[in-house]
Amino acid sequence: MNKIRKGPLRIAAVQFAQNPEDTLKVPELLGRGGFNTEQLLHAVGKEGYGFYRKEEHEALIRSYARESARNGIGIILYENAHMIPKDVFDRHPDWAQIGADGKPAGAYGTYVLACMNSGWRESFLQSVRDALEQDLSGIFLDGPLFLAEGCRCEACERLFFKRFGHPVEAASRKELLTFKTEHVARFLRDVREVIRQSGKDVALYANSIGLAENTTGCDIDTVLPYVDLIGSEGGFLFYGNPNDVSIWRGAQCAKYLESKSGGRPCVVFSAGNHQPWARHMHTKAEVTQLFGSVVANGGNVWFGIHGTIDEFDSPAGREAFRFNRFLAGNEDRFENTVPSEDIALFWSRRTVDTFPESVSETDFTRAEQKSPPEAAGSFQKEFFGISDMLFRCHRQFSILDEACVRNGGLGKFRVLILPNASCLGDDTISEIRRFVENGGALIATLSSGRFDENGTKRAVNPLHEILGIEKVEEILDYEPGCGYMTLGGTGPLPPAAGFVSRVYRCSYRQGLETLASSFFPMAGRYSSFENKKFPSVTVGRFGKGSAAYIAGGIGSTYADYGILDMRNLMDGLVERFARNDLRVENAWPSVEAELRLQPGRHVCLIHFVNHTAFMQRPAEDLIECRNVRVSLKTDSPAIRVHTLFYPKELPFREKDGRVEFSVDVRDYELVEAELR
Repeated sequence: MNKIRKGPLRIAAVQFAQNPEDTLKVPELLGRGGFNTEQLLHAVGKEGYGFYRKEEHEALIRSYARESARNGIGIILYENAHMIPKDVFDRHPDWAQIGADGKPAGAYGTYVLACMNSGWRESFLQSVRDALEQDLSGIFLDGPLFLAEGCRCEACERLFFKRFGHPVEAASRKELLTFKTEHVARFLRDVREVIRQSGKDVALYANSIGLAENTTGCDIDTVLPYVDLIGSEGGFLFYGNPNDVSIWRGAQCAKYLESKSGGRPCVVFSAGNHQPWARHMHTKAEVTQLFGSVVANGGNVWFGIHGTIDEFDSPAGREAFRFNRFLAGNEDRFENTVPSEDIALFWSRRTVDTFPESVSETDFTRAEQKSPPEAAGSFQKEFFGISDMLFRCHRQFSILDEACVRNGGLGKFRVLILPNASCLGDDTISEIRRFVENGGALIATLSSGRFDENGTKRAVNPLHEILGIEKVEEILDYEPGCGYMTLGGTGPLPPAAGFVSRVYRCSYRQGLETLASSFFPMAGRYSSFENKKFPSVTVGRFGKGSAAYIAGGIGSTYADYGILDMRNLMDGLVERFARNDLRVENAWPSVEAELRLQPGRHVCLIHFVNHTAFMQRPAEDLIECRNVRVSLKTDSPAIRVHTLFYPKELPFREKDGRVEFSVDVRDYELVEAELR
């Protein structure tokens, strides 16, 4: 490959320039802190902006590289690929991106976004050529990216008109996204070619968009052909209200990156500071949770500070050092691991990019609230709501998108969940059909498959044949408090709170089993209750497999209201079809459990990450979860079960082909079950 380590990466990022007398002290400090790689910015920039200039940085970086090597640290050089300082803009005003208002686009209040199609491009490529004369392990591009509305500079206007025959301001959504991704790819290709021409064994990667709408053009699919690692900002928290951020965010990012990686190392960028305050560090608990969730899902942690190196001497910094030293002492438990693949949760990139919804604030995007078309409903709420359910039920799942499905990724799984994935291409649906026909189980909700990949409503939804739907009779809208359902079909069970918003009332082919029925909408939450209902959760056979349909937004209802019956319903469905190699009992729902295997080694590795705090974020202290009962299905008997983070031998017993034991989880724990 290249000089990037093949084992677990422990990447430090010191973002701001240090005092000159402190600069060469950083490698020794990072070495003591257990890091083995530095994404080097502070020695080639200031105030968060890094750009290698040979005349200014050559001697310093040569000395810095020698000092880093002495401390066992490889250097990935940071190159800012999305902005320029104001003094550079003053000399080269034609290098700026121009927004829809006709003005140069600002960044972070003190910079200007650079356009990759301007003369800045050659300046950047020359910086990379010069940097490659140094002893580097890799080069990291922060960017490249476009404004959400696209760039209106002369170069982009000319290139866009040549490609589509009309100005940028007349662009359709699809045209604008196509233009942005094509030119980001062209930029990455040019940087890749510069590295190839150098003859150096140097890795390349870029900061790409993961589980979000592709507003910048720099998503994972765009950069994947040109990079040796993939990375995304799953650990830059919080920007807004911390209580609005999922406790599973780091895990979700790592799961998605791993499924996309094709074996490349996956990096989750995790700021040590409480965004947007660059010099205010996280709590110790938040750092533990970020590190734990990322490594539990096969990822590598990038830990960045945005102030001086004194910030490492804080509870957050010291916790990063502690976790790094644990990783360093147990590298063999983190190398070449794979998830215990059971359930695939589908992230529909086509739905996200076609029917945009809310966008969270990051260093690259402004927070925006958008509403998808009423006919489609919310994909993001449905996805994140179901993701939350799976985590809280300790289910083993991966996150796949269309490209993963087209590349044969479904063959590893027992269950596929489509969370209101309304925009699906024919090729994706064909793979889903094949998956079910060959024995897989499909769980689809709401309007999955109702539109093609371009957002055009289909006359006939091809998923309906698989799901056993003969006709959508009507679409019923429910106000909160006006909808109820009964679990168990026709049984005399008391009604539970039902789906909020809309429910599809369908007619189904004969032979389907009704797992839940919805009552017709009430006139008001305190109106009389009519005992008239229709099937809204069904399951049937298709080919050798099974298909279940949930006619309402189970994930979005759970995301908004946290109704336990929704979670129990989804967990019961998953229980019918999943392999369930790992069962966890007596653990709080906020304890994450991840099972990983190591092909070639007779071990099972179970990561526990405790997210249980005092009902408010940032998390202060974590509440220990004692006596978590674990039942693990194995192919051969266990000879030893022990913990590694807080070392302890665990008594166990064998029963019905499963290993059973109990473990206490303070903050993070790794259990290793050694097999015969």
